[in-house]
Amino acid sequence: MRSSTGFLMAAAILCLFSAAAHAQNSGASLFQSNCQMCHGADGKGSTPTGKALKVANLHDPAIVKMSDAELANVIGKGNKSMPAFGTRLTPPQIESLVSYIRVLQKQ
Repeated sequence: MRSSTGFLMAAAILCLFSAAAHAQNSGASLFQSNCQMCHGADGKGSTPTGKALKVANLHDPAIVKMSDAELANVIGKGNKSMPAFGTRLTPPQIESLVSYIRVLQKQ
């Protein structure tokens, strides 16, 4: 009985890690195709387009302290020079982007 419980727990943990890795990879791909031109690969906004538009540095403490819901709202509805992506991306895609931005912020 214990071995089957241990196996189920290990399988559940593996599924969670797999889902998290998939979301991160998906978020990275979405970031590259939708955000990187302005925000740069590192999210600091130091690209020529980012500088011209004065885009936000995603490492800025004000952005880091935003909740995931607030960040998703900005991505979906846009803000200042940033266009709204809510009509181009699904809510799960926006959630993947938020997760990937959180990874960038830790680097």
